Amino acid sequence: MAAAIAFPALDHAEATAAGWDEIQEVPCWLSAQIPVTGFKVRDLLLLQAGSVVNSKQSTGGRVGLKANGSFIAWAEFEVVNGRLGVRFTDLG
Repeated sequence: MAAAIAFPALDHAEATAAGWDEIQEVPCWLSAQIPVTGFKVRDLLLLQAGSVVNSKQSTGGRVGLKANGSFIAWAEFEVVNGRLGVRFTDLG
């Protein structure tokens, strides 16, 4: 199991004082981990537009979030103004 490093949330002034100014605008990928048991390469190859993949994830259940491949938080999906959103529940 990889160790995760938790960073406290910083406002702009704190981030600037901490030296984060130069990298604040660097893009990063945020990905959610949704458990899909029994999914095989064959299933991946058969995916098409409109395909539905069943998950063991319950509605409102926790999902792991990664930033650029590193675990950063646990979160829950929710709908906000008709769009899918992610609410952070536990950092690091």
